[in-house]
Amino acid sequence: MLRNVPLIVILGSTGTGKTKLSIELARRFGAEIISADSMQVYRGLDIVTAKATKHEQSMAKHHLLDVVDAGSNFTVVDFRDTALPIINNLLEAKKIPIIVGGTNYYIESALWKVLANPLNDNRKRKIESVDSDDGKEVDANKEDSGQWYATDQFEGRTPAELHKLLQSVDPDSAQRLHPNDHRKVKRALEVYENCGKTMTAIINEQKNIPGGNDYGGPLRYEHIILFWLQCDQEILNKRLDSRIDDMLSQGLVKEIRSFYNLAKQNYNKAKVDATKGAIQSIGLKEFIPYLEKYDEQEDERLIDFLTSEKATDQSPPESLLLLKSCLETLRLVTKRYSRNQPKWIRNRFLRSVNRQVPPMYTLSTNNPDNWNEDVYLKAENVIQSYMDNTTADLKPCEQLENPRKDLDPNVTNICETCNKPFVGEFQWKLHLRSNKHKHQLARLKKQKYLEESTVSGSVTENSLK
Repeated sequence: MLRNVPLIVILGSTGTGKTKLSIELARRFGAEIISADSMQVYRGLDIVTAKATKHEQSMAKHHLLDVVDAGSNFTVVDFRDTALPIINNLLEAKKIPIIVGGTNYYIESALWKVLANPLNDNRKRKIESVDSDDGKEVDANKEDSGQWYATDQFEGRTPAELHKLLQSVDPDSAQRLHPNDHRKVKRALEVYENCGKTMTAIINEQKNIPGGNDYGGPLRYEHIILFWLQCDQEILNKRLDSRIDDMLSQGLVKEIRSFYNLAKQNYNKAKVDATKGAIQSIGLKEFIPYLEKYDEQEDERLIDFLTSEKATDQSPPESLLLLKSCLETLRLVTKRYSRNQPKWIRNRFLRSVNRQVPPMYTLSTNNPDNWNEDVYLKAENVIQSYMDNTTADLKPCEQLENPRKDLDPNVTNICETCNKPFVGEFQWKLHLRSNKHKHQLARLKKQKYLEESTVSGSVTENSLK
């Protein structure tokens, strides 16, 4: 008995070969590819995002590549609202959609019902109190206040101010979110602003839907297959170094300059806001120091030096030193990001509690010479077996023990010793066991002893050494 065609999702750290596998599977099964990469949606960012080349794109139909200009904001809600109709249309046509990418919350928004939907009329609720026409103060937080507005009330506010504002309208979300997590705090405020409901109320509604869980609502689709491409970190680091080394020869300087200038033009500012749009992403923000200090003329001098056969006989321009420093920063953050991506996969899929999780299959990409046997043929067998309703040769991953399962994720503890808040009991317990906390305790204890001893006159010159 044949099953319905599945939705395929390819996960994994950057540099593990997700693009290669997606194209191979798309050609084999007549599928179409949906990019779930928050940077590859931007036009003009091909090199720095390792986007599928034009030749690769011609081998299979791709969606959500090159759909947004520099300076524009493209959010997870934009991704969800654009990707879901594509997925639904493909499934209705009995064609396999393949979601591929490394932006984890994009992927999650497509698989589960976890995001709030804005009001149909796109009105925005004013969170702070306002004065009515008759001079009486109106509580704008009440559903019947009738106070709405259409401007961004969150611009220019500090993280502490935004968190305090969130406490006034959604104290449960404020307790759950770290005050310094500016993006999530602002998102919770925007949900209330756009939906007329708090994030907490929406999440609770989603949890109560059959199949809901602590993260939100149930799966959107019944037939899903997950492939997790894995690679040993030492091997992956070498690949990432090689990729970054190749960027300069591929035209990195011209690409980032063109995108940066267009972003400035669209924002209509002398400098680009490094906290908005694609500029804030890994791969671009690292180059802001170079882009702000030098102009196109220096770019040309730098490119001439790099491509000159006599470059070894010349002194490198000062701009090259700064550019290399930016590249070195990119190496560090890219490797750190590649180490963090698997943590999200384990926590959200393999360590989830009471969550509907599709079968996940791990594929090793350590050895490129064995790609066909280790990766492609195994993935092909899993998909074909699923569609034929037979048992695949490869077994799916088993669920892992969740260290947070008996701990409250919503409670916030303030460490008076370190003057830091910690959201969730798990993070709190980790902090209390950390060397940083213990060192701070020891330092304060010593400081207190010295102060008390000084007051009592028992501290000698030698005891302070």
